[in-house]
Amino acid sequence: MSAHDVDRHTFGIDCWRGAVQPMVRAHRHDDIEVNVADVDLTYVIDGRTHVLPAGSVSLFWAARPHRLDASSGAGRQAWVTIPLARALAWGLPGEVVRRLVHGEVLTTRTDLPLSAGAAEEWAERVGRWQRELHDAGPHAEVSRRVALMEIEAAASRWAWTVDGEDGDAVGDAPRPATGHAGAMIAYLSEHARHDVTVADVAAHVHLHPQYAMTLFRRAVGITVGEYLAQCRVAHAQQLLLSTELPVPDVGFAAGFRSLSQFYDRFGRMCGESPGAYRRRLREAGPAGLGEARTGALTPTRAR
Repeated sequence: MSAHDVDRHTFGIDCWRGAVQPMVRAHRHDDIEVNVADVDLTYVIDGRTHVLPAGSVSLFWAARPHRLDASSGAGRQAWVTIPLARALAWGLPGEVVRRLVHGEVLTTRTDLPLSAGAAEEWAERVGRWQRELHDAGPHAEVSRRVALMEIEAAASRWAWTVDGEDGDAVGDAPRPATGHAGAMIAYLSEHARHDVTVADVAAHVHLHPQYAMTLFRRAVGITVGEYLAQCRVAHAQQLLLSTELPVPDVGFAAGFRSLSQFYDRFGRMCGESPGAYRRRLREAGPAGLGEARTGALTPTRAR
Protein backbone atom coordinates (compact mmCIF):
# COMPACT_ATOMS: atom_id res chain seq x y z
CA MET A 1 0.00 0.00 0.00
CA SER A 2 1.43 3.39 -1.02
CA ALA A 3 1.80 6.43 1.19
CA HIS A 4 -1.04 7.97 -0.82
CA ASP A 5 -3.42 5.21 0.32
CA VAL A 6 -2.39 4.45 3.89
CA ASP A 7 -3.83 7.66 5.32
CA ARG A 8 -7.30 6.94 3.90
CA HIS A 9 -7.67 3.87 6.09
CA THR A 10 -10.36 3.78 8.73
CA PHE A 11 -9.86 1.62 11.78
CA GLY A 12 -13.59 1.03 12.11
CA ILE A 13 -15.00 0.73 15.60
CA ASP A 14 -12.02 -0.27 17.69
CA CYS A 15 -10.51 0.52 21.07
CA TRP A 16 -7.48 -0.04 23.27
CA ARG A 17 -6.30 0.60 26.83
CA GLY A 18 -2.78 0.57 28.23
CA ALA A 19 0.25 2.65 29.12
CA VAL A 20 0.58 6.01 27.36
CA GLN A 21 2.72 5.42 24.28
CA PRO A 22 3.81 8.51 22.32
CA MET A 23 3.73 8.31 18.52
CA VAL A 24 6.98 8.75 16.61
CA ARG A 25 5.22 9.98 13.47
CA ALA A 26 1.90 11.55 12.60
CA HIS A 27 -0.85 9.67 10.80
CA ARG A 28 -4.50 10.17 9.87
CA HIS A 29 -7.62 8.04 9.53
CA ASP A 30 -11.26 8.81 8.80
CA ASP A 31 -12.62 8.28 12.30
CA ILE A 32 -13.68 10.24 15.33
CA GLU A 33 -11.05 9.43 17.95
CA VAL A 34 -12.00 9.50 21.63
CA ASN A 35 -9.28 9.68 24.29
CA VAL A 36 -9.27 9.49 28.06
CA ALA A 37 -6.26 9.25 30.38
CA ASP A 38 -5.20 9.73 33.98
CA VAL A 39 -2.52 12.22 32.85
CA ASP A 40 -2.57 15.18 30.47
CA LEU A 41 -2.10 14.06 26.86
CA THR A 42 -0.25 16.41 24.51
CA TYR A 43 -1.34 15.88 20.91
CA VAL A 44 0.03 17.67 17.85
CA ILE A 45 -2.95 17.97 15.49
CA ASP A 46 -2.63 19.92 12.24
CA GLY A 47 0.80 20.96 13.45
CA ARG A 48 -0.66 22.65 16.54
CA THR A 49 -0.39 21.52 20.15
CA HIS A 50 -3.52 20.49 22.03
CA VAL A 51 -3.46 19.37 25.66
CA LEU A 52 -6.20 16.85 26.46
CA PRO A 53 -6.74 17.25 30.22
CA ALA A 54 -6.45 14.30 32.56
CA GLY A 55 -9.77 13.00 33.81
CA SER A 56 -11.80 14.21 30.82
CA VAL A 57 -13.03 12.52 27.67
CA SER A 58 -11.75 14.30 24.54
CA LEU A 59 -12.82 13.88 20.91
CA PHE A 60 -11.26 14.97 17.61
CA TRP A 61 -11.58 14.13 13.91
CA ALA A 62 -8.59 11.91 13.19
CA ALA A 63 -8.65 12.61 9.44
CA ARG A 64 -6.30 15.47 10.32
CA PRO A 65 -2.61 14.49 10.77
CA HIS A 66 -1.98 13.92 14.46
CA ARG A 67 0.49 12.34 16.86
CA LEU A 68 0.73 11.90 20.61
CA ASP A 69 3.77 13.90 21.72
CA ALA A 70 6.53 12.51 23.91
CA SER A 71 5.90 15.31 26.41
CA SER A 72 2.76 13.47 27.59
CA GLY A 73 3.12 12.15 31.10
CA ALA A 74 3.58 8.53 32.10
CA GLY A 75 0.18 7.09 32.85
CA ARG A 76 -2.62 5.05 31.37
CA GLN A 77 -4.65 5.93 28.32
CA ALA A 78 -7.72 4.54 26.54
CA TRP A 79 -8.93 5.37 23.04
CA VAL A 80 -11.90 4.50 20.86
CA THR A 81 -12.24 5.05 17.10
CA ILE A 82 -15.63 5.51 15.42
CA PRO A 83 -16.00 6.08 11.65
CA LEU A 84 -17.59 9.46 11.06
CA ALA A 85 -20.31 7.91 8.89
CA ARG A 86 -21.21 5.52 11.73
CA ALA A 87 -21.38 8.40 14.21
CA LEU A 88 -23.86 10.19 11.96
CA ALA A 89 -25.98 7.07 11.64
CA TRP A 90 -26.09 6.96 15.44
CA GLY A 91 -27.63 10.45 15.50
CA LEU A 92 -24.87 12.38 17.24
CA PRO A 93 -25.61 16.12 17.49
CA GLY A 94 -25.01 17.98 14.24
CA GLU A 95 -23.24 20.78 16.13
CA VAL A 96 -20.69 18.31 17.50
CA VAL A 97 -20.06 16.70 14.11
CA ARG A 98 -19.64 20.09 12.42
CA ARG A 99 -17.15 21.30 15.02
CA LEU A 100 -15.13 18.10 14.81
CA VAL A 101 -14.95 18.29 11.02
CA HIS A 102 -13.77 21.89 11.32
CA GLY A 103 -10.83 20.73 13.43
CA GLU A 104 -11.95 21.45 16.99
CA VAL A 105 -10.84 19.21 19.84
CA LEU A 106 -13.86 18.77 22.11
CA THR A 107 -13.77 17.85 25.80
CA THR A 108 -16.69 16.61 27.87
CA ARG A 109 -17.84 18.67 30.81
CA THR A 110 -17.31 17.20 34.26
CA ASP A 111 -20.03 19.20 36.03
CA LEU A 112 -22.95 17.31 34.50
CA PRO A 113 -24.63 14.18 35.92
CA LEU A 114 -24.07 12.36 32.60
CA SER A 115 -20.31 12.82 32.83
CA ALA A 116 -19.69 12.41 36.56
CA GLY A 117 -16.77 10.03 37.05
CA ALA A 118 -16.58 9.61 33.28
CA ALA A 119 -12.83 9.23 32.86
CA GLU A 120 -12.32 6.35 35.27
CA GLU A 121 -15.57 4.66 34.26
CA TRP A 122 -14.96 4.89 30.51
CA ALA A 123 -11.34 3.76 30.76
CA GLU A 124 -12.47 0.60 32.52
CA ARG A 125 -15.17 0.02 29.92
CA VAL A 126 -12.74 0.51 27.02
CA GLY A 127 -10.57 -2.30 28.37
CA ARG A 128 -13.59 -4.59 28.40
CA TRP A 129 -14.76 -3.50 24.94
CA GLN A 130 -11.30 -4.24 23.61
CA ARG A 131 -11.54 -7.83 24.81
CA GLU A 132 -15.11 -8.24 23.55
CA LEU A 133 -14.48 -6.78 20.08
CA HIS A 134 -11.58 -9.17 19.53
CA ASP A 135 -13.06 -12.19 21.29
CA ALA A 136 -12.37 -15.37 19.34
CA GLY A 137 -14.29 -17.70 21.64
CA PRO A 138 -17.60 -19.50 21.11
CA HIS A 139 -19.63 -16.43 22.10
CA ALA A 140 -17.61 -13.96 20.02
CA GLU A 141 -20.58 -12.73 17.95
CA VAL A 142 -22.68 -11.96 21.02
CA SER A 143 -19.75 -10.28 22.79
CA ARG A 144 -19.07 -8.05 19.80
CA ARG A 145 -22.73 -7.11 19.37
CA VAL A 146 -23.04 -6.12 23.03
CA ALA A 147 -19.80 -4.10 22.88
CA LEU A 148 -20.99 -2.22 19.79
CA MET A 149 -24.29 -1.32 21.45
CA GLU A 150 -22.48 -0.04 24.53
CA ILE A 151 -20.03 1.99 22.43
CA GLU A 152 -22.96 3.60 20.58
CA ALA A 153 -24.55 4.56 23.91
CA ALA A 154 -21.23 5.88 25.21
CA ALA A 155 -20.66 7.94 22.05
CA SER A 156 -24.04 9.60 22.57
CA ARG A 157 -23.14 10.37 26.17
CA TRP A 158 -19.78 11.86 25.17
CA ALA A 159 -21.31 13.96 22.39
CA TRP A 160 -24.17 15.33 24.49
CA THR A 161 -21.86 16.40 27.34
CA VAL A 162 -19.29 18.48 25.42
CA ASP A 163 -19.40 22.23 25.79
CA GLY A 164 -21.66 23.96 23.30
CA GLU A 165 -20.41 26.97 21.36
CA ASP A 166 -22.28 29.25 23.77
CA GLY A 167 -20.51 27.70 26.78
CA ASP A 168 -23.45 25.49 27.75
CA ALA A 169 -23.64 21.76 27.13
CA VAL A 170 -25.00 20.68 23.75
CA GLY A 171 -27.92 19.31 25.74
CA ASP A 172 -31.23 18.65 24.06
CA ALA A 173 -30.55 20.03 20.59
CA PRO A 174 -32.79 18.32 18.01
CA ARG A 175 -31.36 15.29 16.26
CA PRO A 176 -31.37 15.53 12.47
CA ALA A 177 -32.19 12.63 10.17
CA THR A 178 -28.71 11.21 9.52
CA GLY A 179 -29.03 7.80 7.86
CA HIS A 180 -28.51 9.15 4.35
CA ALA A 181 -25.92 11.65 5.56
CA GLY A 182 -23.76 8.84 6.92
CA ALA A 183 -23.82 7.10 3.55
CA MET A 184 -22.89 10.37 1.84
CA ILE A 185 -19.99 10.92 4.27
CA ALA A 186 -18.65 7.44 3.54
CA TYR A 187 -18.94 8.01 -0.21
CA LEU A 188 -17.19 11.38 -0.05
CA SER A 189 -14.36 10.04 2.12
CA GLU A 190 -13.78 7.24 -0.38
CA HIS A 191 -13.91 9.47 -3.47
CA ALA A 192 -12.49 12.77 -2.17
CA ARG A 193 -9.52 12.62 -4.54
CA HIS A 194 -11.75 12.20 -7.58
CA ASP A 195 -13.91 14.68 -9.48
CA VAL A 196 -17.04 14.29 -7.34
CA THR A 197 -20.22 16.24 -8.06
CA VAL A 198 -23.35 16.86 -6.01
CA ALA A 199 -25.25 14.72 -8.52
CA ASP A 200 -22.84 11.82 -7.90
CA VAL A 201 -23.35 12.01 -4.14
CA ALA A 202 -27.14 12.26 -4.44
CA ALA A 203 -27.27 9.35 -6.88
CA HIS A 204 -25.32 7.21 -4.44
CA VAL A 205 -28.13 7.55 -1.87
CA HIS A 206 -30.94 7.59 -4.48
CA LEU A 207 -32.18 11.07 -3.59
CA HIS A 208 -32.86 14.25 -5.52
CA PRO A 209 -29.69 16.41 -5.40
CA GLN A 210 -31.35 19.35 -3.68
CA TYR A 211 -32.96 17.18 -1.02
CA ALA A 212 -29.75 15.21 -0.50
CA MET A 213 -27.78 18.42 0.05
CA THR A 214 -30.39 19.71 2.51
CA LEU A 215 -30.17 16.49 4.54
CA PHE A 216 -26.38 16.61 4.50
CA ARG A 217 -26.15 20.18 5.71
CA ARG A 218 -28.76 19.59 8.40
CA ALA A 219 -26.84 16.59 9.73
CA VAL A 220 -23.23 17.74 9.36
CA GLY A 221 -23.62 21.51 9.63
CA ILE A 222 -21.67 22.26 6.44
CA THR A 223 -22.23 21.75 2.73
CA VAL A 224 -20.99 18.81 0.70
CA GLY A 225 -18.45 21.09 -0.98
CA GLU A 226 -17.11 22.30 2.36
CA TYR A 227 -16.79 18.75 3.68
CA LEU A 228 -15.05 17.64 0.49
CA ALA A 229 -12.59 20.50 0.86
CA GLN A 230 -11.90 19.50 4.48
CA CYS A 231 -11.08 15.95 3.34
CA ARG A 232 -8.82 17.17 0.56
CA VAL A 233 -6.94 19.63 2.75
CA ALA A 234 -6.39 16.92 5.39
CA HIS A 235 -5.01 14.61 2.69
CA ALA A 236 -2.78 17.39 1.37
CA GLN A 237 -1.43 17.99 4.87
CA GLN A 238 -0.39 14.36 5.15
CA LEU A 239 1.26 14.36 1.73
CA LEU A 240 3.18 17.50 2.64
CA LEU A 241 4.53 15.72 5.73
CA SER A 242 5.09 12.23 4.37
CA THR A 243 6.27 12.72 0.78
CA GLU A 244 8.67 14.85 -1.25
CA LEU A 245 6.02 15.74 -3.83
CA PRO A 246 6.28 19.34 -5.04
CA VAL A 247 3.54 21.51 -3.55
CA PRO A 248 1.56 21.80 -6.83
CA ASP A 249 1.57 18.00 -7.22
CA VAL A 250 0.30 17.65 -3.65
CA GLY A 251 -2.74 19.74 -4.51
CA PHE A 252 -3.66 17.66 -7.53
CA ALA A 253 -2.98 14.36 -5.69
CA ALA A 254 -5.33 15.48 -2.89
CA GLY A 255 -8.16 16.04 -5.39
CA PHE A 256 -8.06 19.77 -6.10
CA ARG A 257 -8.65 20.61 -9.75
CA SER A 258 -6.72 23.89 -9.84
CA LEU A 259 -3.76 25.35 -7.97
CA SER A 260 -5.67 28.53 -7.14
CA GLN A 261 -8.41 26.48 -5.47
CA PHE A 262 -5.83 24.44 -3.56
CA TYR A 263 -3.94 27.47 -2.23
CA ASP A 264 -7.16 29.30 -1.37
CA ARG A 265 -8.76 26.40 0.53
CA PHE A 266 -5.53 25.43 2.29
CA GLY A 267 -4.81 28.99 3.35
CA ARG A 268 -8.30 29.58 4.68
CA MET A 269 -8.40 26.32 6.66
CA CYS A 270 -4.79 26.23 7.92
CA GLY A 271 -3.91 29.91 8.16
CA GLU A 272 -0.75 29.50 6.09
CA SER A 273 0.37 28.36 2.66
CA PRO A 274 1.09 24.67 1.91
CA GLY A 275 4.81 25.42 1.61
CA ALA A 276 4.91 27.26 4.95
CA TYR A 277 2.99 24.40 6.59
CA ARG A 278 5.54 21.86 5.31
CA ARG A 279 8.54 23.92 6.42
CA ARG A 280 7.14 24.68 9.87
CA LEU A 281 6.34 21.10 10.76
CA ARG A 282 9.51 19.61 9.32
CA GLU A 283 11.59 22.10 11.24
CA ALA A 284 9.70 21.09 14.40
CA GLY A 285 10.72 17.43 14.11
CA PRO A 286 9.51 14.11 12.70
CA ALA A 287 5.86 14.18 11.75
CA GLY A 288 5.58 11.96 8.71
CA LEU A 289 3.23 9.08 8.08
CA GLY A 290 3.90 6.08 10.28
CA GLU A 291 2.84 3.76 13.05
CA ALA A 292 0.48 5.01 15.69
CA ARG A 293 1.04 3.40 19.06
CA THR A 294 3.49 0.55 19.28
CA GLY A 295 1.84 -2.51 20.76
CA ALA A 296 -1.58 -0.94 20.82
CA LEU A 297 -3.14 -3.22 18.23
CA THR A 298 -4.17 -6.77 17.81
CA PRO A 299 -1.88 -8.93 15.59
CA THR A 300 -4.48 -8.90 12.83
CA ARG A 301 -4.62 -5.11 12.43
CA ALA A 302 -1.87 -2.73 11.42
CA ARG A 303 -2.27 1.00 11.85
